[in-house]
Amino acid sequence: MSRISREAAEANQQAFLGAYAITGSVKRSAEAINMPKATVYTWLRADLYGFRLRYEEAKDDFREYLQDIAIDRVKGQKPGDNPVLLITLLNAHWPERYRRDAGQSDNAAKEMMAEWKRWVKDTGRRGKGKAPEGEPAPRDAVAEAQKIIARKSNGNNGSSG
Repeated sequence: MSRISREAAEANQQAFLGAYAITGSVKRSAEAINMPKATVYTWLRADLYGFRLRYEEAKDDFREYLQDIAIDRVKGQKPGDNPVLLITLLNAHWPERYRRDAGQSDNAAKEMMAEWKRWVKDTGRRGKGKAPEGEPAPRDAVAEAQKIIARKSNGNNGSSG
């Protein structure tokens, strides 16, 4: 295997990264510049001439390219169009933005609804307008919702009754 100059190696890296930003494929990008894909992995392992960071930037460029396609597709969406493949690609390349389970699940709304349903059920059993001392009557649902929200924001997950 012959050694090439730094300038030639950096030129090859730039050519690869330019292709990768459009294709998102190591194989296809390497083929586009007539280079074995194993060379890319060597550059990554050795971080040759700061390749690793530039590779990450090219990956960002590719995911933004996919996002641009998604936005254009949404703008021109027709009733018969199927975006599943594009959604799959966005999920794979930008999971923190496009995958449903990417972020930590915030169960606050579910917990709020569960507590609200319990309250409605409990107050319904007691009869309209009749509530134990210190609890709102069914017609005072807004006050109860505000109490639940206040408890949740204070970190108290206990129920009201």
